[in-house]
Amino acid sequence: MITRDQLQWVLLVLACLCDLDSAQQLCSSQTTCSSCIEASPFCQWCYDPDVLGSTVQISPGVVNITVRPGSITNFTLSIRPARNYPLDLYILTDLSYSFNNDLSTLKTLGTNIANTLYNITTDYRIGFGSFVDKKVSPYVDVTPSRLLDPCGIGCNAPYSFRHSVSLTSNITLFNSRLQAQVISGNQDAPEGGFDGFMQVLLCKKLGGVVKPNPHTCLMNDTYGLQDVDYQAYGLYDYPSLGDIREQLRINNVIPILAVTSDELARYTAYTTELQSVGATVGTLAADSSNILNLISSAYKSVTQKIVFDPVLPAGISSLKFIPINCPQLESDGITCSGVQIEQTVNFTVQVQLASCANNQTMQIPVRVVGFGTFTINVQPICSCGCESSGTAPNSISCTNGNGTLSCGVCTCNPGRFGTLCQCNSQGVGQGSSTSCPTGPNQIQCSGQSRGTCVCGKCECATFQDSRFGTTSSYFGSACECDNSRCDTTNGQLCGGTNQGVCQCGGCQCLGSYYGSACQCSNSLCVDPNDSQGRVCNGRGTCSCNQCSGCQAPFTGVYCQSCQASTPGACASFLCQPNLVCAQCALGQVNNTLCSSCPSLFLLNTTDISSIQGSITQCQFTDSKGCTYTYYTVEDANVVLQSVYVDSTPVCPTDLSLASIAAIVITPLVVIAIIGVAILLTVILIFYLLNRAELRRFEREVAKASFAKTLNPLFIAASSDTRNPIFDGGEVKGTAM
Repeated sequence: MITRDQLQWVLLVLACLCDLDSAQQLCSSQTTCSSCIEASPFCQWCYDPDVLGSTVQISPGVVNITVRPGSITNFTLSIRPARNYPLDLYILTDLSYSFNNDLSTLKTLGTNIANTLYNITTDYRIGFGSFVDKKVSPYVDVTPSRLLDPCGIGCNAPYSFRHSVSLTSNITLFNSRLQAQVISGNQDAPEGGFDGFMQVLLCKKLGGVVKPNPHTCLMNDTYGLQDVDYQAYGLYDYPSLGDIREQLRINNVIPILAVTSDELARYTAYTTELQSVGATVGTLAADSSNILNLISSAYKSVTQKIVFDPVLPAGISSLKFIPINCPQLESDGITCSGVQIEQTVNFTVQVQLASCANNQTMQIPVRVVGFGTFTINVQPICSCGCESSGTAPNSISCTNGNGTLSCGVCTCNPGRFGTLCQCNSQGVGQGSSTSCPTGPNQIQCSGQSRGTCVCGKCECATFQDSRFGTTSSYFGSACECDNSRCDTTNGQLCGGTNQGVCQCGGCQCLGSYYGSACQCSNSLCVDPNDSQGRVCNGRGTCSCNQCSGCQAPFTGVYCQSCQASTPGACASFLCQPNLVCAQCALGQVNNTLCSSCPSLFLLNTTDISSIQGSITQCQFTDSKGCTYTYYTVEDANVVLQSVYVDSTPVCPTDLSLASIAAIVITPLVVIAIIGVAILLTVILIFYLLNRAELRRFEREVAKASFAKTLNPLFIAASSDTRNPIFDGGEVKGTAM
């Protein structure tokens, strides 16, 4: 039950902007052009199914589609507001005493309301009804005198809902019935409006033709020129907003609520609940003088906005409406506004089926608020036609009749197996499930996604390799291998077919290539200018296509440049490596060691000046003590070009005993002389040093200031003692 405070309002029901039952259903049910013309003056026949007629606002009206579960089916829907489309308006108003001034205004506007509707469409009908409240306590005063005259000034007796004028195009009748209306009264807020609202929706002769519904019309159906009151007010509670919303949707009715400013906030909230059916609310002037403007603005609001209100049955997972040429798309991404009369707006409709739980055709009714409805009939594709067309036993397609063919699949006869029944189970076990090898996961052919057992062997499947965007195959006896374990270089697996082959454990490199992707080769470390074809010119190590660890003082990409800071340092590195080649020129070594040597030449000393290029002079001594001189010739990259050997060595001659003695003694004598000279030199040095020290001492003594014979510090070693009685030799004394 919905309770309200003091209520002053006018409820306008704008019904059947697209009157489905009387217009669309009647017209769309016609199967020929002749029957269409005879059915109604509002029906038109169009021989082009893609063209919208003048009164057809939705095309197509019925869509039949087939959809597979999980897939999306699209079709195009066109909507065009038609000019002069049929319009029914039923005015349901409050006639409690608080509406006394408004009723007077409404009576004076009767003809103007008709003119306003005529400006919208010439094909219109108008009806009228009123409400007060339930004729029971506590809604009205049940005192007998108050039931007859609730106002005390000659008012009508209270009633719940009263129907006064059925939908009619007779404006004179409408005005006369409107003028006969008298105000009534109630005790609390006029809640009978919801009762009236529901009856207007359900009673066919009041609000137009409607579809069957779970609710019931409770009005007496003897309609004429007299008022008809709703008599079931004491048996049923007020309908809820949910009930009204459902009936508005079923009957394709759009409500316009016109309320005074003090009730606007409340009815704005009600309108939010009825938004899906196109409800609008407007502020009514104190005397209802702006009712004509409210009708016009509400009509424009409805006809210039496209809003979809579908009812999805179970099994449909998604229904989307995507505008194609909408004048103004609102924030929800679906509602299209700013549509003008006879402007066609197209939508892409997407239907997605969830599953095949119900293999029956599903119907999706979609209401386009203010424009009518269309229906989508969805036929699920849950079976194949070939399954119902029968089977072919012993089909030749199943390897000479070894199976039954159904929908392109062979069901093998006993003792046969394979996709085409090409395998005989005798000798390979009972069927394919025990005859093929298993992979590391102990699954035959490593699982259905990798391979299929056919006649005792695994036929490996293909897969899309995301690294190359190509199709690759599993391989191995049990399809346990794939190229995901093999690395790539330059966008090629294992460097390409010339560098490596992908095996089950990784890349197997060919030739001189190595590395995880066969991306490395020593051949890329060979100096193109090295005639000997040595890796890094024999002076460094090849590390995956690059020379590294060049022997000092050599540097460069191929260790080809000598950058020595000490003169002659580069020569020492050129002599020793080419010693064998010099010996090859002299025939002193095995010929097998000479294959890598460049051009070799023997020459006389006088021919050295004729050598062209950078020359490095080297020497070596053979086992006989003979010394040979040879020359290496290098180009600008210090690459050996040739070796020249002086064929005339310097060798020692035969020696006599005297010569030998002279050779031996001479060094000894020289050593002895040198030793004596060194000894004399040391003695002379010590003599000179001592002599210099003596002279220095003598100079210091000469500088002393005291006499040589008297030392003031000297104290004699003896003392002189005198006898006082000694007189110089004579002894004086007395006789005893």
